[in-house]
Amino acid sequence: MRSCEDPAFLTAEQRLSELAAILAAGFLRLRVRAILPAAESAVEIPADSGGTCLDVPAKTVLSVLAG
Repeated sequence: MRSCEDPAFLTAEQRLSELAAILAAGFLRLRVRAILPAAESAVEIPADSGGTCLDVPAKTVLSVLAG
């Protein structure tokens, strides 16, 4: 449960409770990620993608006009 109060005005017990809630949420996220199969979490790269996956040509020419 997230408090709407300014953290500067929380008591030590309220801060500890807030910290426990944040850590619990983090552990639950880790647990959910561990349950997911590796195939669903992996990113697939299309076969027709380029070698470098960049939209910039291999040779880039820069020019600056002074004026």
